[in-house]
Amino acid sequence: MKKMGFLFGIIVIIGIALYLVLAQPNLEANLLGTGEDKKVILVTLENTGFRNIQLLDIHVNGTQEPNKVKLQVNKTGKGFAITDTFDNPGYEFIDYDSIAIEPEKVVNKNKEEIVSVYALSIKHSVEVHSISVRYKYLGKEFEEIAKID
Repeated sequence: MKKMGFLFGIIVIIGIALYLVLAQPNLEANLLGTGEDKKVILVTLENTGFRNIQLLDIHVNGTQEPNKVKLQVNKTGKGFAITDTFDNPGYEFIDYDSIAIEPEKVVNKNKEEIVSVYALSIKHSVEVHSISVRYKYLGKEFEEIAKID
């Protein structure tokens, strides 16, 4: 009887741990800057989990598709560009769904910590009030909303 109770306790603990890992959103989206007319937005993305995150969809003002969305990756510490042309020299703009968002700190083979910082550059035809980021983490889909106002 004690073995059944112990086994049941282990199963409950594993279930609670899985729930906490999968129920907690692991992507933080924070406004970094806007253009004067709030049609160009820069939002930082931070992966607070321990596995990669894949971005699925980006929407503005609820359900609207933005005119243009690109992802900037910063591993050098030089910062991000707020632009509506997406062609600033020295800054790389890539498709947001082409790479995974790595956890905040990744340790490479040489035991060095590499911190990658990501930002979404969004251009839209009307003023943006909110950005919705749908993403996949550990096989489950989540949504993070960043308010602009």
